[in-house]
Amino acid sequence: MRIIQAPVRRIAWIRDSLSVKSYLDLEAPIRKLDRGQNKAVVFIGKVGVGIAKEQLEKKRYSRYDMVFLILDKEDTYDGDTEELPGETCAAVRFCGSHTEAPAYYRKLADFIAKHKLIIAGFSKEITMIDYGLTNDTSQFVTEIQIPVEAAI
Repeated sequence: MRIIQAPVRRIAWIRDSLSVKSYLDLEAPIRKLDRGQNKAVVFIGKVGVGIAKEQLEKKRYSRYDMVFLILDKEDTYDGDTEELPGETCAAVRFCGSHTEAPAYYRKLADFIAKHKLIIAGFSKEITMIDYGLTNDTSQFVTEIQIPVEAAI
């Protein structure tokens, strides 16, 4: 568990409720984000899922509220994008994928409470290593970032 400063990020996203039981559950939303693009922009470490602030505050970690694509400055994307401001985040990186994430959300919630912080936005959960790089699930790496700010 650590505090990080996430940079300004440009994203394309689909807001839709989603349960991830395997990587195949992400295929349809990822293809929606990639549809109609002249160049492939979907790569490992650029696709993520998120849980809305309200759901995080209620400690509901079993469903996602969005799928997003992080766009680099040089990426062209034909569609709506949004620029997220830089933000302070509580973060954890773990061995595993989305199916193991709820336990790490609980650990992050405890970390946030212990440090007298409050949740300030939706989570960003990004698998850094998955089936795109290896079939060995013990090598998968995922990071969760939750925007936070000091409690008043």
